Amino acid sequence: MTSTIIGFILAWAFAAYIIQHSIKDLKVLNDVPGFLLIVGCTVAMAYMANTAEEAQRIWKAMFAGFKKRIDRRQDIVTEIVTVAKVTNGDPRLLEQQMSTIQQAFFKEGVGLILDRFKPDQIESIMTDRIDSHKQYLGKQTNGMKALAKYPPAFGIIACVVSLIAVMQKLGGELKAGDLGPSMAIGLVGTLIGLLAANFVIMPLGENSDARDKLELKEREIILQGVLLLANKETPLFVQEKLNSYLKEEKRVDVLGVGGGGKAA
Repeated sequence: MTSTIIGFILAWAFAAYIIQHSIKDLKVLNDVPGFLLIVGCTVAMAYMANTAEEAQRIWKAMFAGFKKRIDRRQDIVTEIVTVAKVTNGDPRLLEQQMSTIQQAFFKEGVGLILDRFKPDQIESIMTDRIDSHKQYLGKQTNGMKALAKYPPAFGIIACVVSLIAVMQKLGGELKAGDLGPSMAIGLVGTLIGLLAANFVIMPLGENSDARDKLELKEREIILQGVLLLANKETPLFVQEKLNSYLKEEKRVDVLGVGGGGKAA
């Protein structure tokens, strides 16, 4: 079970506990029209504010927030050092290793080396690709975070609609004793909107932001690794240089020099 799922369950459990002990008649929460207004209009705003493709990426990113966040930095460093060890600066051996490379961005970088681009040219190309990917991820995450402002707003609209209905009945079929319960139903929409924004959308947006930063950090490590290979640095230097991007306990020792560069 991921930390996101644990947090999600805990948040809603505490909210349910408080609501259950604060509201005498839980039937008042049965505001289906208000719920449909909030959810339906929030989904509609996602498509109005973004293209259909971008909206689909937002939903995909939201669901991805419940999956385990995988840190591949150690695997990336291991793969780069392994390639450096096997090839040792020989372009012919490097070309043979292309089919074994798992990381797509690393394979792109090695392809640039084999195409005989200079190190500064490789750095320029790969940096531009990282920036482009950063914008791609940022639009997806920012789009998700922007959705958080809609549920509370639509919750207020649902509340206002309910209050209008109450006012219409006031002085007619609505008795004085029914005024409070009727107004309480109107406030349910506001509650649903606040819960949707603060218990679902905003936390998942922060989760997506953390995933984006991790992915960009992985690409930065790959960029440095490709530049080291392009400059034909020794495998030991490649290992020690890339280990600088890892926590001490995560450092690798592909070359068997002892401790993978860990401090004594």
